[in-house]
Amino acid sequence: AIGNAFAVLSNPEKRLRYDEFGSDQEHVSTGPARHYNYYTEFEADITPEEIFNVFFGGHFPTGNIHMFSNVARDAHYYPRRHRNERAWTQEQEEEEHRPQNSYSAFIQLMPVFIIIIVSVITQLMATNPPYSLFYKSSIGHVISRETENLQVPYYVDKNFEKNYQGAELQELEKTVEKDYIDYIQTSCWKEKQQKSDLSNLAKLYRDERLKQKAESLKLEHCEKLSSLIGMHKGG
Repeated sequence: AIGNAFAVLSNPEKRLRYDEFGSDQEHVSTGPARHYNYYTEFEADITPEEIFNVFFGGHFPTGNIHMFSNVARDAHYYPRRHRNERAWTQEQEEEEHRPQNSYSAFIQLMPVFIIIIVSVITQLMATNPPYSLFYKSSIGHVISRETENLQVPYYVDKNFEKNYQGAELQELEKTVEKDYIDYIQTSCWKEKQQKSDLSNLAKLYRDERLKQKAESLKLEHCEKLSSLIGMHKGG
């Protein structure tokens, strides 16, 4: 029904004849007594699948629409020919769109390929840091050292002394001391926050056990920070 409606509405001549005669009027030809129905002229030139593709497939199937004139023909021959032509054009359209679909899928996956390649290259180019504030055998930082200014402990690998000497070593140790101070400050803030939370809970629940635990909690990193600040001022 959709195909028939499309065939009539898309052709001004068919629409005019439909308005004049309707779909049930019969036309008798001259000569032998043979009857032809006008509605055969209004048979669908497009399948429901093709109409669906018009609105949702993103293209107008002009290559698959066949306009048939009102020529006397056998009623059994017309639908067979129409069906064969439709099947042939549908196969041709599928062949035309297969490579395009593959190409579009490749384009959609291109960002994923780029991310994977960049991550692999980054990992290959990444190098281990020259020092660690903690013992790390996995990257070879097993040799203990101290900075010359604040005596901050840090760990390096066995080739460290060959690569860092003189001014380069002094600049590196300044970086070590800055990282160490940042770590101590952060740890000190966490200790103070933990002690404050315990004190507040002890007051809220009037729990002597929590109060004693809060009072006995030591601020080790805060003490180290104070010691470093004293050494820096003294230096």
